[in-house]
Amino acid sequence: MEAPVRVVLRYEANVNPSVFGKYIMILTDNEGKTYSVRLKFDFDQLWHIGHDTTSPAFDFLVFSMAVYNADRFVNRARYSTDGWNRRIELTIPVVNLEAMSRANVHFTKALNFLTGDDWCLVFEQAMPYNIGNELSLIDTSVYEKVALFSGGLDSLVGFVDNCAALPDGKKILLVSHKELGKEWSDQVRILEECKRYQFFTGRYDQVLVNAGINNQGWIGEKTQCEGTFRARSILFFGAGIYCAHAINPEMPLIIPENGTISLNIPLDRGRRSACSTRTTHPVFLKRLQNALAEIGIYIQLYNPYQLKSKADMMEECCQDKSKKQILHVLFKNSCSCAKRSHKKTWIHRNDGSGKPVLHCGFCLPCLYRRVSLAKVGWDTETVGINVFNHRELNLNDTYKRGRDFKALLYFLKYRCNKETIETELIANGVINKYELEQYANFVLHSYDQIKDWIRANGDARIRRAAGV
Repeated sequence: MEAPVRVVLRYEANVNPSVFGKYIMILTDNEGKTYSVRLKFDFDQLWHIGHDTTSPAFDFLVFSMAVYNADRFVNRARYSTDGWNRRIELTIPVVNLEAMSRANVHFTKALNFLTGDDWCLVFEQAMPYNIGNELSLIDTSVYEKVALFSGGLDSLVGFVDNCAALPDGKKILLVSHKELGKEWSDQVRILEECKRYQFFTGRYDQVLVNAGINNQGWIGEKTQCEGTFRARSILFFGAGIYCAHAINPEMPLIIPENGTISLNIPLDRGRRSACSTRTTHPVFLKRLQNALAEIGIYIQLYNPYQLKSKADMMEECCQDKSKKQILHVLFKNSCSCAKRSHKKTWIHRNDGSGKPVLHCGFCLPCLYRRVSLAKVGWDTETVGINVFNHRELNLNDTYKRGRDFKALLYFLKYRCNKETIETELIANGVINKYELEQYANFVLHSYDQIKDWIRANGDARIRRAAGV
């Protein structure tokens, strides 16, 4: 068996002891060639919440940052034998070495499921972080809830639902990740509209963790990074758990994600295993929860929408008149698209008024978004490609842009049955009979909504391809 790629995280203290230092990541490949890069890790906003560099929550934050960057650093095409599976040995400095080592097996199982790789984790003792207290510690007693906030439609619905349910005088803390800038711009647009229209004034705050590979931080030769972002959710969880733990060690971390994407049933056999993203899959969350318990963190990773489709989320949120009015203003600023940076083949790049189009219209997240908007009568957004317009998307062409839609039609016609769905759930680690029944019934319900959407909008050829 081929030796693993070795990745080591090192901490470099700042010359000013009151300022958090820098992390450096070093990759050594099977041929002994070494690449090094300084990482982005802007810790200031989280430090305001916790002033903590000693707890297991801090160790998990560093661990999650290390995993996220190692996943980016080790290019699959270059370092896998089959184009996908990589063997990665990752060394991470931690403060609570005994606890983290005890949880090693649980963390490894969680990561292997999340990214589809073979991870070998090595924890080593970190030197104490001597960080001064010049940055003030804010009053965290006002926070009733902590939720992840990405700028997508699901996190927006979660924000609206949770803000509307807050008791007087309480707030929700929104935890976000800022690296590439796209997601952050979505968050900024949404929260600026909240301020403009005075939605939920005084009921929320946001903290950002800016972490990732620093493109200006290469030490020597640069190497091509991986672009699949399979480990992106763990960094989100690390920041959220750090904040929640500082506020109340028993506070749940709200992870708003529709169940269709969370379970992510492969639409065809070629998308099995980790080729389908598992960022919030319940099996991953359960394995991660077990690992956290081993290091003394008992914060629940809570997805209130696990058994709801995106259409369910929209419909239920809009049942409340006040929430519907707020959501109608804000949803246009959210972005669900997985291919927003690839506009070369889009037909529409602005909406006619000069505003840029945010959604390709043909990736699965865009398709599910359209179904959810149609459910409440808001499916009027301009998208890069309208899959129902044969002049924009011909089912017979070979462009990659039609691949997801054709896979969806194939699934609806040939694979959308309880037996197939249960088989795929079992293959993805769902073995509890009650959960298996719940998830299978939910998936059928979710795709029935998609069938209704195609039935109402597709031409005869599309309906035949979907078997509706």
